[in-house]
Amino acid sequence: MTHDELLGKIDYWFDTDNFHLHKNALRAVVELHKPFGNAVIWCDQCSCLESEGEIVFYPCPTIQAIEKELN
Repeated sequence: MTHDELLGKIDYWFDTDNFHLHKNALRAVVELHKPFGNAVIWCDQCSCLESEGEIVFYPCPTIQAIEKELN
């Protein structure tokens, strides 16, 4: 799924007052781990944190885990 589709799915699943804070926290994580690049798409957040200077392809493990739990 695309980055925008994932954000939309979070909004859909957490669209109640009781889950407002949880939704904001999850959205903050997804917004940090956004795709970057043109021909090769990588996770901007994970690649910045990689100590060896290697890129982490998008969807990164963080986004994969969130997508898995929302499906």
